[in-house]
Amino acid sequence: MSLVEQFVRTAKSHQSKLAVIDRATGQRATYRDTLLRALILSSKFRRYAPGMIGVMIPTSGGAIYALIAALMSGRTPVMINYSTGAAQNCEMAQRRLAFRTIITSRALLEKIKCPVVDGMVFIEDLAARVSALNKMSAFLRASMSADRICRHVHLGGDDDRAVILFTSGSEREPKAVPLSHRNIKANIDGMHQVLEFGPKDIILGNLPLFHVFGLTVTCWLPLTNAMTVVTSPNPLEFRAITTAVREEGVTMMVGTPAFLAGYLQKSDPGDFASVRLLITGADKCPESLRLAFL
Repeated sequence: MSLVEQFVRTAKSHQSKLAVIDRATGQRATYRDTLLRALILSSKFRRYAPGMIGVMIPTSGGAIYALIAALMSGRTPVMINYSTGAAQNCEMAQRRLAFRTIITSRALLEKIKCPVVDGMVFIEDLAARVSALNKMSAFLRASMSADRICRHVHLGGDDDRAVILFTSGSEREPKAVPLSHRNIKANIDGMHQVLEFGPKDIILGNLPLFHVFGLTVTCWLPLTNAMTVVTSPNPLEFRAITTAVREEGVTMMVGTPAFLAGYLQKSDPGDFASVRLLITGADKCPESLRLAFL
C-alpha cells in the first residue's frame, strides 16, 4: 500500500480529526479538509508536464497539501532546499532532472530575497484560481468511499518513487536521491517497533520537508497514523515554537540539540508540560540539556 493510499484511508477513517494546524496562517485543517485540498491541487498539477514537479515551500499546510497532490497527480515531488542559494538550487534541480515546474510561495521568495526562476508557479496564485466548480468536483470525489477515491487518483506502488531529495553537497555538487514509498514506510514501521504513538498524539512539524527526517517524521508519519501535525516554517524561531507547543498541547517533538537548547532558553515554566516524547539527533546531546528538559 503506497503512502497516498495510506493517507486516503486514514483521512476517510478520521474525517473530523484535526490533521494540520498551520501556525503561520492560523488555519486548522481536518483530515477531510486535507484530503479535499489535496484533491483540488492535484487537478491543478495535472496541467503541468508529467514526470517530476519541484516543491519549494516552507513547512506548512500548503507544503503538505502540495506534496500529497503531486503524488495524486502522478508526479514525483522534487523537494528543493531554500535555506541557502534557493535560486541556484532550483536551476540545478531543473537541469539535473530535466523538469521545469516548481511549486513555490511568493511570500517565501520575498522573505529569502530569491529571484523568480523560470518555471516557478506560486501556490498563492493556484489557490486564488480555485473556482466553485473546482471545489464542488473535489467535494464530490472526497465524499466517495476510500476504495473509490483510490481508483480515481494516482496511488503509485511500493517501489515507485515517492520523492526526490538532494544531499547537502558536502561532497561536491548535491546528489539527487530518489526514495520509494517502501523506503519511507520502512522508516515509519521501524519507529513503530521502538516507540508508541498514534491518533492521540500531536507532533510538532518544525523541520524542513526537503530533509528526509522532516519529511518522514513530521509529515508522512502523522498523515498515515491519524496524528495532528502543528507546522511552523522556521525551526529557529525559538519563541514561536515554544508558544506553539504550549498552546496546541504538543505531545511529540524532534530537533537537534542546538534547536532544543534554543527552545529551552526561550521557554517559560510549563511550556513543555504536554510533551511526552522528545527526540534529538544529528549531534551528541549534552547531559546538561537532557537534565534541563527533565
